[in-house]
Amino acid sequence: MATAPKLVAQRTFYKRPLPPSCIAFTSKEGKRLFAKALAEDNLESYFLLAPQMILNSFEVDPQRKWKGGWRWYDQDMLDCCRPLTAVETDGLTLPEFACLARCNGLRATVTSPLLDSSGSAAQRAEGIAKFRDDLRAVSKGRGTMALSYSRKTLGQTGDGHFSPVGAFCEEDDMVLILDVARFKYPSYWIPVELAYDSMLPIDKATGQPRGYVVLEVAGAEPGSLNAPLSLTSVTLNKSSWASLHSSLSRLLLSTSKSTPDVSSLLLTLLSHLSALPTSPLSARPTASSALPPLLDSFSLTPLASLVPFASSPDPNSTLLHTLFILALLSPRSQLSALVPSPLLSSLQTLADQSLEHLPQLREEVDSATRQLGALGECCRSEESNGAACGCAGPPGQQDPIARVE
Repeated sequence: MATAPKLVAQRTFYKRPLPPSCIAFTSKEGKRLFAKALAEDNLESYFLLAPQMILNSFEVDPQRKWKGGWRWYDQDMLDCCRPLTAVETDGLTLPEFACLARCNGLRATVTSPLLDSSGSAAQRAEGIAKFRDDLRAVSKGRGTMALSYSRKTLGQTGDGHFSPVGAFCEEDDMVLILDVARFKYPSYWIPVELAYDSMLPIDKATGQPRGYVVLEVAGAEPGSLNAPLSLTSVTLNKSSWASLHSSLSRLLLSTSKSTPDVSSLLLTLLSHLSALPTSPLSARPTASSALPPLLDSFSLTPLASLVPFASSPDPNSTLLHTLFILALLSPRSQLSALVPSPLLSSLQTLADQSLEHLPQLREEVDSATRQLGALGECCRSEESNGAACGCAGPPGQQDPIARVE
C-alpha cells in the first residue's frame, strides 16, 4: 500500500501572535478601549483612516490616473525622494516619509524624541507630554499621525516600521496602532509610554532615534474633482537633487553677474540641464496625448521665443527644461537668491506673461516647485542630524518598511 508523500516544509507565515504588550483591537479589552475613546471624542483619526491609506483619507487629489478614469493613490505613485525600487529594497527614513507627504500636497511636522547625554527623566517626561498633546489633537480631528518605531520594543519580530495612529484613550492612556502590515499583525492598543519608548531606538540609516509625523492638508481645501491632471513629474530623488542643486549653485555664482539678459541666463541653464543623463522633468506615461498640445501653445509665448527649441533634436524636451527652470528659480527657491534681482524680476515678468493663458502649465511649474522644496527639506533634515543627503547608509542598511519584517 502506497503511503502519502511527506509534506515539504514551507518557509511561509500567516500572521504572528501579538505579544503581551499589545491588546488586539478586536478583543474584549480592545473593544472596551474603543468605546472609551469614542466617549472621549478621540476617534476622529480612526474614522478617517479605517477605509484607506493616509493620502486618500485626506481626499488629496493625486492629479494622475490610477485605473481607467479614476484618480486614486496607490503605493506605485509614491516615487518622490527615492526611487521606488530602492524603497522596496531598503525602506524609508523618517525624513523621507515626510518628504513623500510634502511632495503630495500635505503639511508634515516631524518630531523625534531626542534625548540629552544623560537621558534625564525630566526630558523623557517632557517628550511624552508633548506626544500626548499631539495624540489628543489628531485623535480629535486635527490632522493625523504616523509613527516610525521599532517593533522589537513592543516584543514583536522585525524592527523598523511605520504605521498610523487610529485613536487615543485618555482615561487608560492607550494608543491604537493601525498596523499597515495586517498580514503580520492586526491593529492593537499599546500604552502611550511604550509607544514613545518604541521610537527611541536608533535607526541605523540616520544614526538618530525614530519619531512621528503629524500630517495635515497644506491648503484650506482638499483636492477637487475639477483639479487638473498632473502631466509631468520631477524625476530627481533627494540624492540627485542635492547634486544638481550644488552644480547649479556653482554655475549661477560663476555666471550670473556676467549674464546680460534673460535669454543668456536661460541658455546657460538649458545647456547644463541638457547635459544631464536623465531629464529632471518628464512627461507622465498617461500624458502622451495631452502634454504636446500644451507645449505647442507654450512655444508661442514670449518666454519660449528666447530659447532655441525649434532647432533642438527634441523640442518638447527643451520646453520642459524651460518649465523646470521656472521651478528652479521660483521665489521659494534658494537658487533664485543667486540671480541678480533685475534679471530675476525680468524672468518672472516673462513667465507671468507667458503662462497667463496656460493655467495647466502653471500648475506643472507649481507642482515641480513643491516637489523640489520637499526634496530640499528632506536633505536639510538629514544633514542637520549629521547624515549627508543621499548617503544615510550603504544599500541594505536603511530601515526596512516596504519589506516588512
